[in-house]
Amino acid sequence: MFQRKEVERILKQAQHMDPEYEMFGVSTHKYKLNPPIDQRFIHEVEKKYHFLLPEDYIQFITEVGDGGAGPDYGIYPFGNFIRKGKTPRIEKSWEAYRCSLAKIFTPQPILFDEAKWLAKYFEFDIGAYEKNPEKYFTYENNNGLCDMDRFLVLGTRGCQWNFSLVTSDERYGQVFDTDRGGVYRFAAYSFSEFYQSWLGDRKKFN
Repeated sequence: MFQRKEVERILKQAQHMDPEYEMFGVSTHKYKLNPPIDQRFIHEVEKKYHFLLPEDYIQFITEVGDGGAGPDYGIYPFGNFIRKGKTPRIEKSWEAYRCSLAKIFTPQPILFDEAKWLAKYFEFDIGAYEKNPEKYFTYENNNGLCDMDRFLVLGTRGCQWNFSLVTSDERYGQVFDTDRGGVYRFAAYSFSEFYQSWLGDRKKFN
């Protein structure tokens, strides 16, 4: 379990070592956590959209902070999950995304020939793939949501990459890096592992 005081202690030390927020993405969250969210809101969302959030993620956003300081540009607040889109078209897209979280995510491993094709026509890191091919997957969907489909988007790494939480089936609770071209890179077996790894990097930085 995460302890807010311990997380804040690590973040405060990191901020002391990086007072000008020069580390990538930090200027967005400035090593600060958002206030925790009420668990009743979570239950209302889960009931309405028919999915369940992993317990470690719930513990974090209800006891530590609903987003804020985290990898790259930080963790998005779950409190914004049902925020309305600025236009009817955007709202329709967001509602389709919210409904998709109850559906099964079934990624397929990327084979070497496919990886070479991706590297030729897209910004795909073939070198990283060759080091850990078991971490790379692809997934096709027909609703146009791309990397958002069947994931809870936790935050962005910038450019085309997001990091997201699986909310269904056998990969439930796992975290993937996702791009907008249908490529998925395994990041962690749980939100706890994912966030603890980032905190561990902050300790090394200190």
